[in-house]
Amino acid sequence: LASAASNGDSLLSATVNYMKLEVFVFYQEWKKAVDLVRKAGNVRLFLSSFFGAVRYTFFEALTYVKAAQSASGWKKRQMKKCALQTIQLIKGWAKNGNVNVVHYLYILDAELAVLNGKNKKAKESFNAAITTSSRNGFLHDRALAHELASAYFKAQGDDYWGNYHIECSKRCYQEWGCNKKVE
Repeated sequence: LASAASNGDSLLSATVNYMKLEVFVFYQEWKKAVDLVRKAGNVRLFLSSFFGAVRYTFFEALTYVKAAQSASGWKKRQMKKCALQTIQLIKGWAKNGNVNVVHYLYILDAELAVLNGKNKKAKESFNAAITTSSRNGFLHDRALAHELASAYFKAQGDDYWGNYHIECSKRCYQEWGCNKKVE
């Protein structure tokens, strides 16, 4: 990354930051993720593939929502505002016919509902995220949705659904080939 920055290779820097952000999200290292997003700037400008830009945008929005969930006061409002601005980009892509982002919106809706204390909406959105990602073949995102749902249910004191979702998450990660995540 330092080499890419010193050589002025914005594409390489953006690609490395995108990959790092994906790892931080999948291992739920939210502090590192938000630090990277703030430091990296608008990576979408330099990503050559539309898929990379879209996926980075999802991770960026999720990172901001998770940061808002653990913050308070002004910082919470700031993180939520950044999340909502980023989510608008994804909504625009969905409105223009990109069906491959619908499950992202459900995951983000679920996490926003958690942030806003809307438990029924959170449950519905997690279920929709899991169903949509499964139906459309996004196994890794189904695993992430199950994992996030598990954390939500456990935080609510519902160990039955928390354990159910973490087991589903483990099966998805294992099927995807991400054995390190299952360990």
